[in-house]
Amino acid sequence: MKKVLYLMLCVTVLAYSCKKNDDPNAGLREVKVQLAYPAGSSFGVAANVVVKANSGTVVYEDSTDANGLASFKLPVGIYELSATDNRSEGGTSYLYNGVKSGVTVTGSWISTDVVTLTLTESKASQVVIKEVFVGGTPKDDGSGAFIYDRYVLLYNNSATPANLDDLCFATVAPYNANASNAYYGTDGELTYKTQGWVPAAQGIWYFQTAVTIEPYKQIVVALTNAVNNTTTYSKSINFDNPNYYCMYDIDDFSHAATYASPAASIPTSHYLKSEKYGTGTAWTLSTTSPGLFIFSPQGTTPAAFAANATLTDVLGAYTSKKVPVEWVVDGVDAYLLNNTGNKKRLTPTIDAGYVYHLNNQGYSIYRNVDKAATEAIPGNAGKIVYNYQLGTVSIGGTTDPSGIDAEASIKNGAKVVYKDSNNSTNDFHMRSKASLRTN
Repeated sequence: MKKVLYLMLCVTVLAYSCKKNDDPNAGLREVKVQLAYPAGSSFGVAANVVVKANSGTVVYEDSTDANGLASFKLPVGIYELSATDNRSEGGTSYLYNGVKSGVTVTGSWISTDVVTLTLTESKASQVVIKEVFVGGTPKDDGSGAFIYDRYVLLYNNSATPANLDDLCFATVAPYNANASNAYYGTDGELTYKTQGWVPAAQGIWYFQTAVTIEPYKQIVVALTNAVNNTTTYSKSINFDNPNYYCMYDIDDFSHAATYASPAASIPTSHYLKSEKYGTGTAWTLSTTSPGLFIFSPQGTTPAAFAANATLTDVLGAYTSKKVPVEWVVDGVDAYLLNNTGNKKRLTPTIDAGYVYHLNNQGYSIYRNVDKAATEAIPGNAGKIVYNYQLGTVSIGGTTDPSGIDAEASIKNGAKVVYKDSNNSTNDFHMRSKASLRTN
C-alpha cells in the first residue's frame, strides 16, 4: 500500500511539474505602458490604441484600455516602445506618435511598475513623400549595381491643389541609421527630441520657381543623373521627361558621376537649387538607410535660412543646421535590413517608426495605400486594382497591407489616398521594383 501511495505521489508531482513547465507565461514579466497625451491637446487617452514593444527580433502588440494603459507579458530584454493614434476634428486630422527606446526589462522587473510613453501631436500633411528610390539598380551583366539613378516622388494626398513654394529637401544626420550617433543622451533619447528641431546635414535643395501639384497627382524629382539611364542599364530609370524636376547645381555639388548634365527635355526652371554649408561634392542621402525630410521655412527663405540658421556640430563630421520641427512637412526614416545597430534619427512628431531598406537590389521605399479613404472617393468604384504583388515579405521586408496596387489603380483612372500617420512602420513598405522602372 505504501508503494502504491508513493507511486501516486510521484506521478502527481511529475504531472504538476510538467504542467508548471508548460506555462506559456513562465519567465515573462508583466510590463504596463501608459500613454500620455500632450498638455492642451483636444484629445486624451482612449481604448483600442495599438502599442508595440520591439525587441529587435520580435514585435509584441497590445491595445490600450479606456484609461490608455497597455499591458505586455515580455521576456527579459531591451525594448523600443511605440504607439500611433489618429484623431480628427473640424476637418483636420491630428496624429499622435510616441517612441521610447532602451526600455530594459530585467529579471527583477516589478509588475506594478508603469512605463510612461509620451505622445507628440502633429497634423496630417497635404504633400507627402510617396516613394524614395536610392539603393541602386542591378546591372545587366550582374557585376553589381548602378547607384546614380536616385529619385523621390512627392504626392498631393488631398482634393485641393498643393503649392510647393520654397519647399526644401533635407537629409538627416547621421546619414546612415547604424552609424555612431552622439545625439543620443545617457537616457537613450535623442537630445533634440525635446528641443523642437532636427538636424539637416550638409545642405538643402529647393524649387526655384512656383510649383503646384494637382489633387492626387505626383511630381518626380531626380536626385542624381537626370538622363535616360536605361540606355546603359536596362533596369534603370529614364528621367528624360519635360515634366520631371532634378537636383542640379554644379556651383555647389559638382561630382561628375552623380550630376551628369540633365536631359535636354528638362527645362532649366525645373532644376532645384542648393544651399551648401557642409563638405563634399555630392549631396549625401544614404543608399542603405536614408533619412529624408521635406520642410517649408516660415518667415524666411531657403537661402536666408541656410545662411543664418544655427549650426549644430555634435557629430563633428556632419555640418548640420537646426530645422524647427514645426516647419517639417513630411519625413521617412529607414533602417538597413538585418542590421542590429539601427537607431532612430527623426523625432516622433515627424516619423515615429521606420521602414526597412535593402540596397543594390532595385528596391524602393513606397508608401502604403489608405484603403478606406481610397475606396470612399466617388468615382473610384471599378477602377481600384487589388492583389498587390510587389511587396518584399519573403526577404524579411513588408508589403502594403491594403492589398491595393496603387500604380495599376492610378493607370486605371482611380484617385489614390496614401496612409499618413507619421509612422513609417505603418505608412511604408519595401517595394521590389521601383515604380518608375519600365523593365
